[in-house]
Order: sequence, then structure tokens, then C-alpha cells
Amino acid sequence: MTRKYSCQTWPWTVVALLLALAGCGSVQQSSTAGADTRAADEAAIRKADADWVKAAQTKQVDAWVAFYQEDAVVLPPNDSLANSKDKIRKAVGDLLGLPALTISWQLTKVEVARSGDIAYGYGTYELSSKDAKGKVVPDKGKILEIWNKQKDGSWKCAVDTWNSNPPATPPQA
Repeated sequence: MTRKYSCQTWPWTVVALLLALAGCGSVQQSSTAGADTRAADEAAIRKADADWVKAAQTKQVDAWVAFYQEDAVVLPPNDSLANSKDKIRKAVGDLLGLPALTISWQLTKVEVARSGDIAYGYGTYELSSKDAKGKVVPDKGKILEIWNKQKDGSWKCAVDTWNSNPPATPPQA
């Protein structure tokens, strides 16, 4: 089978080929043009996260919420998705308002994208509070955070979630 190319088709083929080649060149240039800042970015995220823990321990909602970017999403356990400042403040406020709350967490792993503008981290948390009878209720679990580099070079959490290691307690009949 012989293909015939009209005079109208081949210029578009050449344009498409040139665009593809130009795109490959720009990808190669952008990946080698900038210095690899992933180690410094990881250190910055770990520091921000440690500062976040300290802020949480003050039990001040605004101190906690300051670590979220403007359009952050929080996925608290056993609750609805919080995708506005008001919903996030409520979810964080409910947690920080638990009686005799103690809370801490630590990132185990932080992975920064080669592009240097997004990262994720996961780790563990521990918290305890008192129930209605005054009994201490401990909890341990896992965290997952997605971080975005801001225009000023700082890092803010874009997505935050945590969940408990123990299985959920079934409702009592």
C-alpha cells in the first residue's frame, strides 16, 4: 500500500514534528537547568512540620490552620471532608477542643518532586484525651500530608489526613 501525501498535509506534519521536538528539548532543559533543591526542600518541610506540631500543642486553632495553604483540604477521620477555611477551622477546633488533649506527630518519610514545587510526607501520630467519665483515651495512627511550595518559597500543607491504627469501635446496641 502506497500512501500519498497532499501538499496540504505535509506542512502540518512538519509543524507537529517540530513542536514535538521543541517540547522534548524544553523538558530536557528544565530538568537540567535548575539546581536540585530536594534535600533543602525536604529539610524545610520537616522543620515546618515540627513547627506545626508545636503550634498544635498550643491548642490554638489559628496557629494550626496557619500551616495550610489557602485552598487546603483536610480529611479528618470519621468526619466530612473540610474544603473551606470555616470547615477546616471547625474540624481542627473539634480536635483541639477534646478534654485534656495531648497531641504529637512526626513525619517518617518526605519525598519532594524533582520539580521542587510539590511533596508528600507520611508518618505517625499519638494523641490522648479524656472521655465523658474522665478516663484517658489514647490513640495512635498514621498521617499523610501533601505540601506545595508557595510563591515566597515557603511550604504549606495542601492536603492533610490522619487515621487511627486500632479498628473502629462498633456501636453498642
